[in-house]
Amino acid sequence: MIIEVRDLSFAYGPVAAVDGISLSLEEGAVGLLGPNGAGKSTLIRLLLGFLKPQRGEGRVLGHDIRRDRRPIRMQVGYMPEDDCLIPGMDAVSFTSFFGELSGMPRQEAMKRAHDVLFYVGLGEARYRQLETYSAGMKQRLKLAQAIVHDPRLLFLDEPTSNLDPQGRDEILELIQDISSKKDISVLICSHILSDIEAVCSDVVILNRGRL
Repeated sequence: MIIEVRDLSFAYGPVAAVDGISLSLEEGAVGLLGPNGAGKSTLIRLLLGFLKPQRGEGRVLGHDIRRDRRPIRMQVGYMPEDDCLIPGMDAVSFTSFFGELSGMPRQEAMKRAHDVLFYVGLGEARYRQLETYSAGMKQRLKLAQAIVHDPRLLFLDEPTSNLDPQGRDEILELIQDISSKKDISVLICSHILSDIEAVCSDVVILNRGRL
């Protein structure tokens, strides 16, 4: 199993964002589907150790989400919904920086940054300042930083957000290629059913923090 959780719960004040969730996920491409506010992003943050469960337990790639946050982050790639760009950097510096944060030596991180930027279609723009990137380029860059350290598992939070139909199709094709050819399991968080259907073989549906 890549993810196992039991009775996992977290609330923001009186609002239960994740309410007693138990599930087990095997390798492959899995969709995490639900409307905005269903608890999808909160669940991902709990699995990454960004939030501490108020009740329950969980394991990611065999690591305890309460105690083993660093080992989890070294083996997991995370593409957040919100922009995580650092002003004043170009794409190569940005992507290699995230590789180093994941534990890669600097020289190896820089080499991998060039490779993944070409892979996601940003090779010709890899020395441009991030402030000049379009919405579609920013999504590709967030995907590049998530895979630069060759993770075993990839969390993608609304990966097609703010994209036009062509940009959405291109990102989904990249995700499908990653999950099918690179031996990386993928958990795609989305409120768009067609995105999940295009890539995933299994789906977890959340609403109001419950399965």
